[in-house]
Amino acid sequence: MLPESTIDEVKRLLAEGRLSQRKIALQTGVSRGTVGAIAGGRRREQPAKPAAFEDEVAPPSGPPERCSRCGALVYLPCRLCRMRALLRKKRFPRRPERPLGPLRLELNDNHYARYLEIRARCCREKR
Repeated sequence: MLPESTIDEVKRLLAEGRLSQRKIALQTGVSRGTVGAIAGGRRREQPAKPAAFEDEVAPPSGPPERCSRCGALVYLPCRLCRMRALLRKKRFPRRPERPLGPLRLELNDNHYARYLEIRARCCREKR
């Protein structure tokens, strides 16, 4: 994807009419086909990309410090707090939780006996 400034430069040079498309391509560093597409109006205008997460958060500076919100030892600004805030806003969908029901596994006799033994022990420990 070409930057808007490059496309504008190509359009400006085409409008001047002093240079050939080949020379404009060499001067701006784009292909001759792209210059031809811009000249013929065949190039679609690309919508601007939304800012990535890395662009929204400043790079860390200085030594690690304690975050005033979560108390973690991090490089400030705290990205952990930033992610938690984004999750609260539901900007990123959460993973669906696994159902806690039975798994419906087919166990042979030895494995099933071991399963029942462990299950009984866990039930006794919970009481």
